[in-house]
Amino acid sequence: MGKINFDFTGERYAVTGASSGLGRQIVFDLADAGAEVLAIARNVERLNEVKSHQPERIVTASVDVCDPEALEIAIKNFVAAHGKLNGGVHAAGITGFTSLKNFDRDFAHRIMQVSFWAAVDFTGMITKNEYGDTGTSTVLFSSVAGGGVSEKAKFAYSASKHAVNNFVKSAAKEICSEGHRINSVMPGWIRTPMTTAEDYLVDVDNEMSKMLLGEGSPSDVSGAVLFLLSDGARWITGTNIVVDGGRLA
Repeated sequence: MGKINFDFTGERYAVTGASSGLGRQIVFDLADAGAEVLAIARNVERLNEVKSHQPERIVTASVDVCDPEALEIAIKNFVAAHGKLNGGVHAAGITGFTSLKNFDRDFAHRIMQVSFWAAVDFTGMITKNEYGDTGTSTVLFSSVAGGGVSEKAKFAYSASKHAVNNFVKSAAKEICSEGHRINSVMPGWIRTPMTTAEDYLVDVDNEMSKMLLGEGSPSDVSGAVLFLLSDGARWITGTNIVVDGGRLA
């Protein structure tokens, strides 16, 4: 099977959650394909490492995506210096357990804020005439947790991903009149710093046994994201695409 190459030369994208895991991989792949990328995350040290991959094509901004004013300033500054965006990827997210017995309301709200409400703010900025070019493509991160996989005590996380899926379908109807597209990807379990953290108590062996094609890598998901950003997906919008190695089969 031949290798698929993308060419984003002359295009510009914003990526949240850019300092690690899936967001980091997407920044690398976009920059390697010729795009100028605004890499958004909170950790300055890790952002500097990301920038070193392609210093001439990657611009970093240390921003909490839950601060819409700071997020918009970062996007505004990038657009002023480099030109309007062709699209964006909201890869920022957090996960964790929120059991009924020991319910942490603040943490549950933080999950929803990062995964869903920040995605709404981000999409609004990408498709704003001031910042987005004609016919932008926005990709949000959902999860198999938004498609029927429900782990015990992870209802807040699952709810945030269900919200993303429904937002994609609703927003697609609103922004299509200006030629904009929006989709989400729903990854299965991928080994990243977030999913291997000590407080992420997933049974890895059990989870792996449910993925027909074995363990995936960030590049497996990034390829689907780049396709959705590309002209090859110009007729795809309002869709939640599963990239899970067969987890939901």
